[in-house]
Amino acid sequence: MSVKITHKGKQMVLKQIANFEQELKQVRIDKNNAYHACGDDKLANPNFHKLMQDERILVERIQDIHQTYKNAELIEFDDRNTKKVDIGSIVKCSFDYATFTEEEVYEIVGYGESNIEENKLFYDTEVARNLIDLKIGEETILSVPSGKVKCKVLKMYSGWEEVEIPL
Repeated sequence: MSVKITHKGKQMVLKQIANFEQELKQVRIDKNNAYHACGDDKLANPNFHKLMQDERILVERIQDIHQTYKNAELIEFDDRNTKKVDIGSIVKCSFDYATFTEEEVYEIVGYGESNIEENKLFYDTEVARNLIDLKIGEETILSVPSGKVKCKVLKMYSGWEEVEIPL
């Protein structure tokens, strides 16, 4: 199954790949220096082995991201959907827990864009999957470690500048 990626996500993924490739280049330089520092006894140099492991992990990570990116489906939208929740939507929801209710605003994003500190949810997370295709006023039930939570779509926005920030 291919992932869905937006133009912004595409740019973020390409930047992430470039950063990993730069990090890999530095690890290879450090590994080469560690190899020459230990002479014929590289088995006695734990730093060399750590750098070999770091190199392998980075190579695998770059290959995984390339493969995912290569098979990604590009999602294009000019305007955010404010009628029903979809990738690109900014949605305000209420979450009714057993002892309290809270409201949150999330943007549903494509591959490579998620950032929980910025309230950007990858479309394939449980919360986002349950929200997609809902309209304002509709509800869904989420399973969380503490039980079930009722989630209701309260409002949708065409941009972050419309979101009311509580004082």
